[in-house]
Amino acid sequence: MQPAADHNDDRRRIIEAAYRCLSDAHPGPILMSEILRRAQVSTRAFYRHFESKDDLFLALLRQECDALVADVDRVAAAALGTPAEQLAAWIGEMFDMCADPQRRLQLTVIDSDEVRAAKGYRETRARAQADRERSLTTILCRGRADGSFPLTEPDIDAVAISSLASRVLAGQDPDDAHALKQAQARVLDFALRAVGAVTAG
Repeated sequence: MQPAADHNDDRRRIIEAAYRCLSDAHPGPILMSEILRRAQVSTRAFYRHFESKDDLFLALLRQECDALVADVDRVAAAALGTPAEQLAAWIGEMFDMCADPQRRLQLTVIDSDEVRAAKGYRETRARAQADRERSLTTILCRGRADGSFPLTEPDIDAVAISSLASRVLAGQDPDDAHALKQAQARVLDFALRAVGAVTAG
């Protein structure tokens, strides 16, 4: 029986190898043999962790989405400041992800054509979006409860704010820090207006 540490190490190496293969320029589909070669594991070891290459690609997607969900969940759980400040922090986490070169590379990988083509991609992405919006709904509910977000319908507004942040981020040059900050401010302004809060300034 394989020790747990070795077992987990194999999984980590396979995921890292898949990231490298997808992030490197490649003329056609990534071959399973290339992932295994880079991971230095056998086919048998691969199938102990993943059912297929699609399953591996969905694991990459879940890993990155779970990391973002954990970041925004921490904002909601900490409940620091007013609901408006928490909303600003939640949006800030979304934009910080784009500003971080390592996270940006990982997000580019999970948005690649090959990952998008994996069976189950849409469902996995939809679940991740719902998970991300859950913490935003919590913040909006706090604002409704204390009267600072009098117009909010938390479930509806969480979807709208999260979707807008994603769309705006998709159109940004991640190397232009000034433009990113301006875009972040526009998303926050929209969000505060949507929930009926008084904008700062």
